[in-house]
Amino acid sequence: MPDTDDQSDTKSPLEGPVTAVQGPQMSSDIPNTFRGRGLASVVGCMLFSFNTWGANSAYSLYYQEYLNSDVFPGTTKYQYGVVGGLTFGAGLTFGPLINYLVGTLGLKPTISIGIAFQLASMLLASFCTKYWQLVLTQGVWQGVALALIAIPSIVVIPQWFSSGKGGKRNLALGFSAAGSGLGGILYNIGMEPLLTRYGYQWSMRTQAIICAFLNLIAVTLIQSRNKHIKPIYRVYDKVVWSNFGVWCLLAWIMFTLFGYVTLMYNLADFTRSLGYNANKASVVATMTSVGIIYGRPTMGQLCDFLGPVNMTIFASWVVALFALAMWIPCRNFPTALIFALFEGSLMGTIWITQPSMAAHIIGLRKMGIALSLSWVATGVFGFLSPILGIALKKDGPQRPEQYQNAAIFVGVCYFAAGVMLVILRGWLIARQEITPGQTDEQLWNARVPIRRAMRCTFSCRFYKL
Repeated sequence: MPDTDDQSDTKSPLEGPVTAVQGPQMSSDIPNTFRGRGLASVVGCMLFSFNTWGANSAYSLYYQEYLNSDVFPGTTKYQYGVVGGLTFGAGLTFGPLINYLVGTLGLKPTISIGIAFQLASMLLASFCTKYWQLVLTQGVWQGVALALIAIPSIVVIPQWFSSGKGGKRNLALGFSAAGSGLGGILYNIGMEPLLTRYGYQWSMRTQAIICAFLNLIAVTLIQSRNKHIKPIYRVYDKVVWSNFGVWCLLAWIMFTLFGYVTLMYNLADFTRSLGYNANKASVVATMTSVGIIYGRPTMGQLCDFLGPVNMTIFASWVVALFALAMWIPCRNFPTALIFALFEGSLMGTIWITQPSMAAHIIGLRKMGIALSLSWVATGVFGFLSPILGIALKKDGPQRPEQYQNAAIFVGVCYFAAGVMLVILRGWLIARQEITPGQTDEQLWNARVPIRRAMRCTFSCRFYKL
């Protein structure tokens, strides 16, 4: 049941919590070892990533099939983009309600409902004969299913691994997030022959059964530490909603997702504009998933050494640089391959550091509430991004210059995302100077003057944040 024993909430409306350099709740009661239930939970969360965001990347196959075969006559590419946006974001907008549901039903029952929803949505989508049916099944229903699996599971790993000196939280999150890259490769490669030989309906049905089977294995592997952490489950929490650090986090998510999804949805079509066939285009798109597999664990390890905020600023600005300096002048297949590989290894750093930064900002007990807000932002901007990415493509005959606006947009968005984290970093430094405490209650009740936060924003001293 939701935890209501939170007397500290009444103390202050809270301008922002204080994060020590080593992060909150870095106490010895967190196991912080890759063995036993901690390791099993990492494997389980990795399987969830494999079968949610990884499997969802196969929508690009169905998208091309819908367009090329005119499966739903009269439907435009923008309407199919709406389906992709709903799949990504429809359920995430219910993040606070799903978080409350976890507190009411429990972690595993909530995820199990999501597994059943995912199976049903894909099976029903394979029988659709009208566009509105596709919107409801492969769009809305599957979006809700993915959210019911992803939102509860993302809080598990931070409970088993600490941040700060000797911590392994970001490395563990990196391994978990790498599952989406592996799933992106295997589902795209595995479903394509089925789609070609038996049609998209049987490809969907096969994918639905595989996802359900692997997710059931994953739900038996994960284990929360809620008895130790005593998390608080609420739809609305004044301490979290009025927190400046949380709002910086939401702004960072907005800019990152605009850039991330726009790049992901345009890369394959950009390769075709260079004069290559669909097979070459799929190889380039797959390279982003290859980059995810090695990039996210590597970034996770670096985040543990240097701090998740610091490394995400670096990753955001490197992605922006490559988008402007490499994507715009790209005119051949090898360059497109290398570009996809580099960008794939860095542009999804958000999936590693988002929970870790939320724990830094608000502590473990209310991390689920903060992440619920971030999931709402992820859902809203994830829904808008595919449509925006399609609209940025210039009209006319297919040519690489059509994607210049998209490349500039991606570069500017990732640069702005880095700027938002620079502001967050300054606020965290100022908060640490005022209150060096690490308990959740100290984080909730700290006040950070705006002038002091602005001064710390331009600090050149290294802080492991």
